[in-house]
Formats: sequence, C-alpha cells, structure tokens
Amino acid sequence: MGIRIREASDEDIPRAAQGEADAYGAGRNGPSLFFPGPFPVPPIESRTNQIIDMRKNDPTCQLLIVVDEETSEQMGFAKYHIYKTSEDVSSYAGRPVPSGPGVNEAACEAFFGGLVVRKKAIMGTKPQIYLHMLHTEPKYQRRGAASALLKWATERADQLGLPVYLESSFEAHVLYGRYGFKDAEIFECDMRPFGGDKIVTVPLMIREPFKPSA
Repeated sequence: MGIRIREASDEDIPRAAQGEADAYGAGRNGPSLFFPGPFPVPPIESRTNQIIDMRKNDPTCQLLIVVDEETSEQMGFAKYHIYKTSEDVSSYAGRPVPSGPGVNEAACEAFFGGLVVRKKAIMGTKPQIYLHMLHTEPKYQRRGAASALLKWATERADQLGLPVYLESSFEAHVLYGRYGFKDAEIFECDMRPFGGDKIVTVPLMIREPFKPSA
C-alpha cells in the first residue's frame, strides 16, 4: 500500500475533523467534559470552520493529510505551526482555548489554557515548529500514516534548524520517542473541580534539530 503526503485543501477538512472525532472517541460515549453541548452548529461543521479559519488567519499554519494511493482515502491529518522568528511565536496563538455555547469554559481554560501556559514557559519565543494536531483514522492506525507525518516535520525541522514541540498522549509517547522527541515535563491538570473524575497527565515533548558532525 502506497501512501502520499500533501497539503490539505479546504475540501479535505470536514473529513479531517470527523477523523479527529473518531480517533479520540468524541461523542461516542455521551457528552464530553470539555464539550457537553448543546451546540448552535453541529460540532463537526464548527470544527471544520475553525480549522479552515486557523489557516486563513495564521500564515504559520500548515495543514497536511496522508492519503492511501490505492483508495484515495484520507488516512491521517496534522496541523503544524512553523515559527521562523520570535515575532511569529508572539503574534500567532497556535492553540486556541475553546469557548462559547456548549463548551465547559472553566474546564477548557484549566486544561487547554494550562497547556498554553506551559508551552510558553518551556519554549518562550524562540523559533520552533509546534505540532498542534495529529491523528490517524481508526481504520488506518498502525499503517504508517502518523510516522509519515512525523517524518515530514522532523525533516523540515532539520532543514530549518528548529526544535519541534508537541503535547503527547501516553498512547503516542513511544512513537514520538522513536523520532527523537524527549520529555520536557509532564503536565498535570486536576479535572475533578470541573466535573471530571481524575487528574489528566500529558507528556510535553521536544525534539532538537539534528546537527551533522563536522
């Protein structure tokens, strides 16, 4: 099976938004802590518009998909921010904190806002590549889509001499490690005050650019 990476078009984004929901189980087990609803616009439509607007309004944003060359189906999706200057880092948010109707804003501020705070503390405003989103369609998991998207990013980072920063799930932690990412710290957020039942932990990881020996 051949796979190919290309820049995502606006027409690709609805499938990417649905794939994200499928990959993370959104909506399959009832209302989520962060997004309990109800929503004035269907969540997939809203997410689609949000991702399209991110690229439209942020020149650092790069949206990529992996395609199965045999079926032409979308296998995976990634959203990167390439911050070539400190001004880029300061000017563009990268990760918006969800808000609005249907959103548990207190929970989102504690968790997503907390991730924003920790990224700023760890990376500051130095030039970097930020991996904000990466998911593989459930039917295509373990078939190389995530690895292809990571390979694209690490090769680009080495070309530009930039570190790559990401927030990992524990399921993806080993994969990121294979591509040279190391833990910077473990972010912990107690979700019990916001209706959750546990402390959520997220590995925050950095990969430094490869420098050939002289």
